[in-house]
Amino acid sequence: MRSRSNPSKFTDRRLRLFTRGIAVLIVALVLSLVPTPYYLIAPGKAVDLATRVSVEGRLPPARRFYLTDVTVAPASVLLLAARLWPGVRIVRRDALVPPGESARGYDRAMVDAMGESQNAAAIVAERAAGYRVPEPPRQVVAVDFLPDSHAPEILAIGDGVTRVNARPVRDVGDIAAALRGVAPGTAVAVSFVRAGRTIAQRIVTIPGPHGARLGVLVARRTNRPDLPVPVHYTIGDIAGSSGGLMFALEIYESLRPGHARDPVAGTGTIATDGRIGPIEGARQKLIAAERAGATTFLVPRQNYPDLPPADHPKIRIIPITTFTEALAAIH
Repeated sequence: MRSRSNPSKFTDRRLRLFTRGIAVLIVALVLSLVPTPYYLIAPGKAVDLATRVSVEGRLPPARRFYLTDVTVAPASVLLLAARLWPGVRIVRRDALVPPGESARGYDRAMVDAMGESQNAAAIVAERAAGYRVPEPPRQVVAVDFLPDSHAPEILAIGDGVTRVNARPVRDVGDIAAALRGVAPGTAVAVSFVRAGRTIAQRIVTIPGPHGARLGVLVARRTNRPDLPVPVHYTIGDIAGSSGGLMFALEIYESLRPGHARDPVAGTGTIATDGRIGPIEGARQKLIAAERAGATTFLVPRQNYPDLPPADHPKIRIIPITTFTEALAAIH
């Protein structure tokens, strides 16, 4: 014989399971919204630069060059558990975002850094290919303001700061140097360029961790270079300066075509003199390169100790310090 089930007990059990499921979803939703002072860095994508960089009048290189990216996102309480996933790293916010800088200011700085890397990459690549490229002028521009700063009463985002307290400003550290010994609350002379016109005003300083400060977050910006061969970028949602090295390789090989060889991925900032600088997320970018099938990964020498070759036997990891070294390593 078969016993007959009690419909009311069955309904009660389903109701309890449904209620518990809703409770779990609510807890997960709450934890996903609770902010923390941490950011998540995870492997991103490897981008074939033949689809993003074009050199006017030239065909894309026969060899594939991959820009490697990372995924960076604020880590909620729930996302802190992601540190258990392969290749995921959790870092404090102040390791990525300068103290006092807003999320909007950080995003804007990353976009500016991408533009800087594109300009520098084109200059380095075309010079290496034998073209004469004059050094473009640079300026230090305002990109954001601290909440208690008096500077927004005078300056606007994008203004180029040229002098502070009678001292020339040519790099981002020059403003702090110009304010050394100045008492907070003192009004100092500031000269800046807006729409091609130089303006001189006085801005009241505010207290900072090392004395007076303007409360202005600045970045060094290179004017668009006058290139012998125009270069066009369609990068999309990628920001930051770490793509400079790979941009330069893509441009160089478009100008000086080589043979089709195994694909190359890499990362590194680039200066107009060809120096390659360190980046964040080297391990995550290496994982992205491996997933794309690259057989060579170029990395700034400062980041090389983070990438033990024994852990990545299927890809050749090459540390470099200059663009000349990068060319030698892949030819």
